[in-house]
Amino acid sequence: MSLRGFLNMIHFILKGEMKAKEPILYPIGLVAKMFGISVATLRLYESEGLILPQKSQGQHRSFTEEDIKRIACIRSMITEKGLNLAGVRMVFSALPCWNIKNCSQEERASCPAYLDSHDPCWVAKSAESVCATEDCSKCPVYLELSECHTIKHILKKYWNPAE
Repeated sequence: MSLRGFLNMIHFILKGEMKAKEPILYPIGLVAKMFGISVATLRLYESEGLILPQKSQGQHRSFTEEDIKRIACIRSMITEKGLNLAGVRMVFSALPCWNIKNCSQEERASCPAYLDSHDPCWVAKSAESVCATEDCSKCPVYLELSECHTIKHILKKYWNPAE
């Protein structure tokens, strides 16, 4: 398949017009080219806790379609909304993961994301938290944030100002 054909397939998959039989993983270089950014920028997003790419045994990063949607959201927040990386991280950290996951009061008491965090829960988690052994890239909180247009909906649905 040509590169153009491959990119067209990606376009249709991301638009939801075509479903892949198995999850497609995209290498970091291709993802960087999709967005016109450097590989170093994607690594920076990772080090800032904004994305959780999959890594092979050789530490090669690869990205799912959900990751690509998340990167598109991050790029939009930066280029269209004028946020910097700290602003993007703050938006992600505002999600009440404890409500999304229905954590008990006891679980919340040991959760750094609930107690006081300026980082998303997948960055703030600690060894004492209920999520300590979970794969955050498969967590509903992380997955819910793959598209920008869902953020406001998620906040409306789960945010409880009384907490």
